[in-house]
Amino acid sequence: MIYAVTSSPYLEKRWIWLAWISVALAWGPAAALVSSKAPTGQDILVATGWCFISFLPWALVIPFLFRICEMFPIGDGRALGSIFSLSCICGIIIPFLTIIAPLIQLCLSGLFPSALGQPQSLEDIWRRTFITSLFAVPTYVAVVAVGQTFVWARKARMQEAATSQAQLRALRSELSPHFISNVLSAIAQAAHLSPDRAECALAALARVLRSGLAEQHEMHTLADELGAIDEHIELYRSLFGSLSYDRQIADHGWRVMVPTRILVPLVENALTHGKPDGLGYRSVKVAAEFAGDGFRISVYNPWAGCDVSSSGLGSGIEHVKQRLALVFGDRAAVAIEIRNGMFHVMMDLPLV
Repeated sequence: MIYAVTSSPYLEKRWIWLAWISVALAWGPAAALVSSKAPTGQDILVATGWCFISFLPWALVIPFLFRICEMFPIGDGRALGSIFSLSCICGIIIPFLTIIAPLIQLCLSGLFPSALGQPQSLEDIWRRTFITSLFAVPTYVAVVAVGQTFVWARKARMQEAATSQAQLRALRSELSPHFISNVLSAIAQAAHLSPDRAECALAALARVLRSGLAEQHEMHTLADELGAIDEHIELYRSLFGSLSYDRQIADHGWRVMVPTRILVPLVENALTHGKPDGLGYRSVKVAAEFAGDGFRISVYNPWAGCDVSSSGLGSGIEHVKQRLALVFGDRAAVAIEIRNGMFHVMMDLPLV
């Protein structure tokens, strides 16, 4: 999730200014009508100008008020303390904001008495500031309410992102129980026939587990992903002998970013459920190409005729679907095709 950050963590400056300009434009004619039953164009222009001047401090201070809302969120067991702190700030900041316009008018009225009238006395300025401050309290409450809403919306987004990241890490760390069970059983059998072969297989398994657990990034290049696949192929060959492994990668496809270990469950399925040839050897093919605005990765293996929803095969494909949904939402898709004796899994990914 990407958030626009300017002077406010949540809103861009232009939206803050647009909101207060709209309020000033709405209040200006109304203020002119209150002062006169038949205001002239100049009266409306002057009233609107003073509304701009009056609301300008609010527009400037909103980013500060939103940061104050971050410091004093209403909730998490701190409601009373936060309300007390926000009330104290209210008593300080509202008089400061409301006295600015009268002071500006006092300075300019001596220069433009025909347009602004005679300078007001200090007593009138203080009374005006007090009354205006009372009317500004609802404005302050509204701004703080918006700020608190953004605080909790941001916390909800962060919690959602953290939950998604935790789910991604959990999914990525999952290894196919069927695959691991087969590997350990094969190592145990090899230990009786050839200790050296079993030792090589254990070293290959250690590399597979080490690289999978040490990977910290959620995304890496297709080249890195194929390196992880190479480790699984090496492990399989050390246990079961020859294996036909082919890959066809489009130009520049090696640098495309893909979710970490996203192909591993599909290759494990191909090694576990693929149909061996007459000599008992299996084959796997990985192809990658640019398709429209996205990138397609395909995994092929001979079809053994087993049920696609069977344990291991179905769970591996479902694992891939869940991870893609967490990373890309509905911008990625997984499809299965069985044709001419080949089991074909296609992943369509957006380019990132």
